Amino acid sequence: MLWCMRKLRLLTAVTATAAVAGSLLVLPATAIPGLPANLPIELPEGVVPGSVNPTASTVPGIASGVDVSRWQHPDGQAIAWDQVRTDGQSFAVIKASEGSTWTNEHLAEDTSQAAASGMKVGTYHYARPAGDPRAQAQHYAAQYNQVGNHSLPPVLDLEVAEGESPEQLSAWTHEFLNELQSLTGRTPMVYTYRYFWIEQMNNSQEFANYPLWLAAYQSTAPQPVGGWGKLDMWQRSDAGRVNGIAGNVDLNLFNGDENQLNMFSAGQLEASGGKLEGLTVDEGIDLGGDAAAIIGVILALAAGVIAAPALVDAAENANLDGLPDVVNDLIAQNNLPVEQLKEMANGHYTLGDLVLLLDNAQHIAEENGVAPAGAAESPEYEAAVGALTEIAQQ
Repeated sequence: MLWCMRKLRLLTAVTATAAVAGSLLVLPATAIPGLPANLPIELPEGVVPGSVNPTASTVPGIASGVDVSRWQHPDGQAIAWDQVRTDGQSFAVIKASEGSTWTNEHLAEDTSQAAASGMKVGTYHYARPAGDPRAQAQHYAAQYNQVGNHSLPPVLDLEVAEGESPEQLSAWTHEFLNELQSLTGRTPMVYTYRYFWIEQMNNSQEFANYPLWLAAYQSTAPQPVGGWGKLDMWQRSDAGRVNGIAGNVDLNLFNGDENQLNMFSAGQLEASGGKLEGLTVDEGIDLGGDAAAIIGVILALAAGVIAAPALVDAAENANLDGLPDVVNDLIAQNNLPVEQLKEMANGHYTLGDLVLLLDNAQHIAEENGVAPAGAAESPEYEAAVGALTEIAQQ
C-alpha cells in the first residue's frame, strides 16, 4: 500500500552505484554475515533512466482498480472519482484504519463518491501486529459498518511483523480475521507481498480459504504464495497515474472480467480466476529483477564502502533521488532492517519486494516517532559495518 509517498518507487534503473564507476566490486563472503558469498556489485559507467510513472491502463477483458489513502489527498485535495471511473477504473479500495485508533479522515467522502461514480468499493486495515488483534478488528469493523457503500470484502493489509515470530503472526492473523468476519458478516481478503508471506509468515498455508490480494511490482502476474491456488487481485504498480487523482497511485488488476467482479462483490468469492494466470503487462516499470545486488549496495553504503555523493549523483541523473534519503533515514533512526535485507538477498526476492520492505520500515519508524535502538545497533550490523570498513581501508 502507499505510505511515504513512495520515495522508493524509482528504484528501477539502478543495479548498483559506487564512487568508482565502470568497475566491479565483489564483496567477500565475510563482508556482511548472512549475505550470499562473493556477491558481485556492478558499478556501471552510467545509469539509464527508467519510466517514472506508468500510465493507467485497462487490460482488455480484465477489471482494473486503484487503492488510495490520505497520500492521494495532498493539502486536503479531493479525488475526482467520476474522472477515475471514466479513466477505466472499475473498483477502488480505500484505507480505513491502522492499529486500534487511527482512522482515515477521507474515508467517508472517498467511499461515498467512489460508489456514486459507479465503482465497486472496498476498504482495508493496515495491521500493527504488536497490538491486540481483536481491538484492531473491532476498530476497523466500526469504520466499515459506519461508512457503508462496501461491495468488495474487507481487507487485512499484512506487511509488517513488528518483532513477532511466524507462529505469533499466524495466531494474530487468525484472531483478527475471525473477529472481523464476525463483526462484518463478510469473509475478509488478505493483502500481502511475497517476501513477507514466505519469510515472516513462514509461507503459511492456513489462510487459503480467504481471498488473496498480492503486491508484486513487475510485468508478469506473480504466482500465489502459501496454500493459495490463485490470486484474486494483483497490485502491479505503486507508481500509476490516473485521471482525477493527484500524483501517483497504486494500480491493481482483478482476476476476472467485469461480470466476475460483480459476482465476487456479491459474495461469490469463487468467481475470480482465469485472467491473471500467465498474464504479462508490458507497460510501466518492472521491478521484477533480483534485489540481491542493490541490497549489497545499501549495506555497503551504510558501511562507507560506497561514497554517498556518488550514489546521490547517479540517482539524481536517473530520477532515483529518493533512494539515498530513505536508506540514510533508516540508518539514522536505527531502523535499517538488516536481518530482513539479508533474508531477502539470500531468497532471490525482487526489487519490488525491496521497495515494499523499506517503505514499510520507514512508515513504522515514522509512526513510532523517535525510534528505539534497533537493527543498526545490533551486533550483526556492527560486525558487517566493521568488516566492510576494513575492506574500504585496504
